[in-house]
Amino acid sequence: MKKLAIPLALCAVGLVLTAFSFMGSKKGSADDIDISIEKSSFIMPAAHRVYANPDAMDGKYYLFKAKITNNSSQTLEDVTVKYRIPNYVDWTELTVSGEMFPGQTLVVPCYPKFKNDITEKTTESVEKAEIEITWDGADDDDIIEEDFSFKLTNRNEYVYTGIKSEEISSWADMYDNDALIACFVTPNDPIVKYYTQNLQEKLLKGEAASVTRKPEDAVRFLTGIYEATRRSHMVYSGTKGIPKSTEDVQSIVQQVRLPREVITGNTGLCIELSVLYASVLSAAGIDPIIYMVPGHAYPGFRMNGQYYAIEATGIGGEGLGNIMSAEDAFKQGQKQLNEFIQQSQAGDPRYTIVDIHNVNAQGVTSMDLKDNDFMRKKVDDIVASWSDGQQVQPNNNGNNTIRVPDNRIRTNNNALSFAIPSGWQTVMQPAPQMPILTAQVMAPDQSTTVSVFDVQTNNVQDAMLTINQHMMNFGMEMQYQANGGNGLIGQTYSSNGTFNWIGKILQTRQGIRFVAVGSPDYMYQQNSGIINQVYNSIR
Repeated sequence: MKKLAIPLALCAVGLVLTAFSFMGSKKGSADDIDISIEKSSFIMPAAHRVYANPDAMDGKYYLFKAKITNNSSQTLEDVTVKYRIPNYVDWTELTVSGEMFPGQTLVVPCYPKFKNDITEKTTESVEKAEIEITWDGADDDDIIEEDFSFKLTNRNEYVYTGIKSEEISSWADMYDNDALIACFVTPNDPIVKYYTQNLQEKLLKGEAASVTRKPEDAVRFLTGIYEATRRSHMVYSGTKGIPKSTEDVQSIVQQVRLPREVITGNTGLCIELSVLYASVLSAAGIDPIIYMVPGHAYPGFRMNGQYYAIEATGIGGEGLGNIMSAEDAFKQGQKQLNEFIQQSQAGDPRYTIVDIHNVNAQGVTSMDLKDNDFMRKKVDDIVASWSDGQQVQPNNNGNNTIRVPDNRIRTNNNALSFAIPSGWQTVMQPAPQMPILTAQVMAPDQSTTVSVFDVQTNNVQDAMLTINQHMMNFGMEMQYQANGGNGLIGQTYSSNGTFNWIGKILQTRQGIRFVAVGSPDYMYQQNSGIINQVYNSIR
């Protein structure tokens, strides 16, 4: 019996040590855990639904991937990864791994779910993502905390590629995000629907190409969109374009107006016009296509296996010469499409298409937008211009300095006037529901606007109060302060963001005239040169 005592004791000690070793396997140490973060450098609010969907585009778009490796000799249990984005996403659990064995690696992707109001973001910002990794039995000192910064763009910013500019080596790299342009195609936007309804009923007399599925009817609808933009004297602004080459770094990031903004602003770049057409076509039940080539984009549709195109920029604009008829714009589009097909079949990667409904099916869906009474009224004004031709065309007579006339009362030599830059568009009485708004003058890219108000009162404070009351009827509100002499500086707030402006006010024999020039707050600084130029010309 004594001979067995020592072996039994050693065995008991061994069992105790083994038990302690298993108990220790639940603890682990942060020093034994390796983590690396593969992160995105930016998030586009317009594409927030894509970033939230792990199935969209095969999971290509994520905020980050955390690669976690257990370098210890112990098994970790209930490894938990969670994250948050202060002010946007509360602490959210990404995964819980039951057991993580020694040497095992766990890859955890993060697809952040932002609230829908992220699409109301009109300014760019730098945000921080915070990550926390814990496991069963971990002490406070063992909890792993990581964080990184990323850019949260404004809702209008479109980034053509997620690849760093210094790493771009091919056209595929340059157009790495081309599918995301579909997020700017908004057929369910109440304003786009209203515009499409008016187009079908009042210009096309009940066109239903999506029902007939006849290409000739769809072509008529396509040219009808063009005719609507031509009759409203919409201006194509060619001041910026999509990338022309892999060295075209300046065009990688671009401000893209939403279709509702193109409609109500009555101006657009080639990519913005293409997105507008795609939205209206989709709203009418037709499969839209956007053709992308070096330095240019143009819209069209696909029906019964055939492709069609139109040159939307034929409406004209700064330095573009004559305005094409709808028939000529379609002929030009078809000519470009033939070239597109030839180049594409030859293997030229610079010629690509975005099939909107196809990428929609892959999870690339558009943002939700709220209805807007002011924009609906702007659509009504535009629709009226289709038939009565009252919309004023851009000032192309070579005389860049004009005195803004007053359509309500006779003007006089004491009324404020200002110098209009070449190529800008002048619209008289742009909002009939706001008769005190005499005129608006807009830059070709709509980034800068001059507004002229005339109020029949002899008191400056009463005049500004009247203007603000009219603004409030359209969901807007002004705040302002004196800026020396007869100058004012202020902001106009609305659901679409903040508009910063400077202006001058003057009492005349007929009342008070107020002239203000400005830009959205996120573009004010970059447009300050032209804003100050116009402001200084107000006399």
